[in-house]
Amino acid sequence: MLRACDDDEKTKKPTKAGHKEPVVSSYYPGYAANMLPPDAIPWKQFNHMDYFVAVPQNAPDLALVLDDEENMKTVVAGAKKNKVSISISVGGWTGSRFFSTNVGDAQNRTVFVKTLSDFVHKYGFDGIDIDWEYPNRQGMGCNLMKDTDSSNLLEFLKLLRKKLGPSFRLSAAVPVQGFNGPDGEPLQDHSAFGKVLDYITVMAYDIYGPGWAKYSEPVTPGPNAPLYDTCNDPTNKFSGKAAVSAWTSTGFPASKILLGVPSYGYGYTTLASNLKSTQFSGEGSGSSMYYQQVSSVIPPGGATSGGDDTGKIDACGNPMGNGGNWLFRELIETKKLSDDTRKGLNGYTRHYDSCSRTPFLFHSGTRNLISYDDPVSLGKKAVFAKVHGLGGVNVFDTTGDTKENILLKSINSVLRNSSTMWRE
Repeated sequence: MLRACDDDEKTKKPTKAGHKEPVVSSYYPGYAANMLPPDAIPWKQFNHMDYFVAVPQNAPDLALVLDDEENMKTVVAGAKKNKVSISISVGGWTGSRFFSTNVGDAQNRTVFVKTLSDFVHKYGFDGIDIDWEYPNRQGMGCNLMKDTDSSNLLEFLKLLRKKLGPSFRLSAAVPVQGFNGPDGEPLQDHSAFGKVLDYITVMAYDIYGPGWAKYSEPVTPGPNAPLYDTCNDPTNKFSGKAAVSAWTSTGFPASKILLGVPSYGYGYTTLASNLKSTQFSGEGSGSSMYYQQVSSVIPPGGATSGGDDTGKIDACGNPMGNGGNWLFRELIETKKLSDDTRKGLNGYTRHYDSCSRTPFLFHSGTRNLISYDDPVSLGKKAVFAKVHGLGGVNVFDTTGDTKENILLKSINSVLRNSSTMWRE
């Protein structure tokens, strides 16, 4: 039916997510318009888009800052022309410094709601996506925090919903483990968020990555976006499945969850030139060749992915470095991966990790290991979303796919297929 399905997987009939059409969405990064101009956006592949990103400020009017206003206007016009709903994404990894104060008291909440409402009406957006990374948990390193962040966020969302009305799409990009409560641990009840939000995107990516690992060797790489965490190390038991469970088990409706998936990956340099298999015991035991010892040297990423920020300063004032990022399409364009995505090229071998349901490339000569997602792994994630009655899938981001849109087509072949017999 779809190459994303394994023969050993059990057939399940999915629960229904309601009468709404499954969401196939993607984030369009306004800062990367040179990589995917507005006139090249494959609108037929989406029924929703999040324009990324407007950054809130710590100013009296709590204003929003954009990279390119004219580009944003063009993208919004394209969405309208193609009958695709579009939201403005607010915040992001580097834009979450002031959320805590912006929603921290009644006065600021009122001002911030007005700022957002004025913004979406001025530019013609259909909704707002709040991407706070993260309430009562440090993200970039210099974000303001309060132990009441999550409760303040909820009050802000209620006020924003009241201001915008029921016809506007209100969503949030959320951490895999849930929002933190006053004790710094994930909330045990997210049901109130489910009543005010139309959707959440669980950011089930960046689970492993070289840029934020604590390099006191040996360090192990791992899958950027594991669907399952069967073989994850004990301190990193996060995955797409675990994220959905964390939210649904605390009262958030499955039909309002979009599974966040990546169109990029990360590179590592292993210490050895051969891969060693690791056996994992316990529930869902298995073996994996992902988990190798790696050096502190992060290999260069793709030329267009913006992965190397050496010499730049981040929003916290700290020096940045090479993140080892690879867009999926860059792996094909640089001849590391074949056009049909089935095999590695020029010294790279494609491996498939059955634990996480993701592929990776390895070059024994350079000792480079690249974790990524492809049409097979994203197809499996789409099947998971359908089987478990999720609202759909949201891709970060639009620039990583090929010109033939093979990632999006794999997702669409599942979510826009009326068949009810899919194997998780």
